[in-house]
Amino acid sequence: MRIIFFLGVIGISGFAINKYVLSSKMYDNVSNITDLVSDYPVDLFKFKKMAQDYSRHLCYKNEGVLAGVDVSSSECVVIHDKMQNQCIEKVFRLAPLNIESKKELIEYSNEYSRCTLPYKNFRL
Repeated sequence: MRIIFFLGVIGISGFAINKYVLSSKMYDNVSNITDLVSDYPVDLFKFKKMAQDYSRHLCYKNEGVLAGVDVSSSECVVIHDKMQNQCIEKVFRLAPLNIESKKELIEYSNEYSRCTLPYKNFRL
């Protein structure tokens, strides 16, 4: 019984480390979401996932901005997760399956960030 418990704890720990530590490292040197895209057109489903992950990363990266609006980085992530489904539907419902240009990509990412993040007038 102890072995099963420890294996469960190890599995959950590995998942949490991968999700919250390792996956966010890929965004550390990125100044804009377009830095993550090497060629166009961009598949909408991949872009949605990229925008979600990058927005969560911004919650940790911009702690100073969040402090100005009295929101902690963990609260920012909770707010993002709460708004995520609603904002995906709102922002991407009429989007094409392939985003053809950098301009379109920036417009969709800015609209998604304004919808999900707890501070306004910030661009991805």
